[in-house]
Amino acid sequence: MNLTVEALEVRRTVGTHLLGPIDLCINPGERWALVGESGSGKSLLAQALFGVLPPGVVQTAGSLRAFGAPLGAGTPEGLRGGRLGWVPQEPLLALNPLLTLGEHLALLPTVHRRETQDQALARLRPLLDGLGLPRDPAFLARFPHQASGGERQRVCLAMALSCDPELLVLDEPTTALDAPAQRDFAELVLLQQQERGLGFLWITHDLALAAQVADRLLVLHGGHLVEAGPTARLLRSPRHPCTARLVQAARRHPSPDSGFLEAPAKRGPGCPFQPRCERAQTACRNWAPWRGSRGDGLRCEAPLDAGPRP
Repeated sequence: MNLTVEALEVRRTVGTHLLGPIDLCINPGERWALVGESGSGKSLLAQALFGVLPPGVVQTAGSLRAFGAPLGAGTPEGLRGGRLGWVPQEPLLALNPLLTLGEHLALLPTVHRRETQDQALARLRPLLDGLGLPRDPAFLARFPHQASGGERQRVCLAMALSCDPELLVLDEPTTALDAPAQRDFAELVLLQQQERGLGFLWITHDLALAAQVADRLLVLHGGHLVEAGPTARLLRSPRHPCTARLVQAARRHPSPDSGFLEAPAKRGPGCPFQPRCERAQTACRNWAPWRGSRGDGLRCEAPLDAGPRP
């Protein structure tokens, strides 16, 4: 049983390409990271999986399935938020300012497990302890703005874990945290993953963080997957020039995000990495076919292991 994405494409309603085609398959227990610069389309994938694409953005092709069931209009109750959990990027925006932290923590169990708030909070006590969250009435009565950034993000993680999911999607969950809090959060997720046998897709622009948490990497650039494979191999011997640039940047400073990526409407045909690629050639104006499997492959006309540029 797994999360399967086949030939997913996302566009603006006016036709501008934003994401895809994307193919991936994640099984329970597997640790994947999707890496790429800001604006490459990473969060759009998470939004597509959970049916919350922004206004003016639509899925135009492909299929999404989790545990054999479609992720769409006919998604079975208890799948999203139940067996498939989501940790959002910005907890202060994701949490409802009118609900207490206790009400947030009990929200999904009352929907998917038909528990009362008291029943849910009693069952979640070991989880809160494991995540370093207070479970006293005073803390649970707080509103999101009364908690620290780290506490809010751990509440979001607790919510995602509250119905015992088998897979998690984490959408840049440490972006708003300082470096020590980022490390602590990553360690908490890995501990929960090991204890529960969870699989996850961790979305991030931080290659160093991806290397810490994931066994396999997916590299996204300009809305397209350009390389995928075991983390150690991609860090040691990247084949796509985009991957190599991310690895080099990660060695210089913690956040390998160059901050430069053309807007989708301004991108030319073919590989969007061409403007920065020293190996670019005429063939790069057309997309190379994907060479390999869903979780291990490359999309490049001039890979680094192909010798000097012709």
